[in-house]
Amino acid sequence: MHGVSAEIVAALTDAEIDMLRRVFEAICIEYDIPREGTRSEHLARFLMAAFSGPLSTEKSLLAAAHSFYLHHIADP
Repeated sequence: MHGVSAEIVAALTDAEIDMLRRVFEAICIEYDIPREGTRSEHLARFLMAAFSGPLSTEKSLLAAAHSFYLHHIADP
């Protein structure tokens, strides 16, 4: 994942990586976020922080990522 250290990614299971990738891709597609660059790096860091915290399901991560995008990434 862009913007996330290799050590953190190495600690995740394949299923966790797949889930995070699905959420990342869904948000990038929905909001037309390029896969490279500042916006995608911010999204990746947000997802990792949210996953490390209280959000551990795909549904909860998607909901949080939608909110994050609308408040922190979207152009005014």
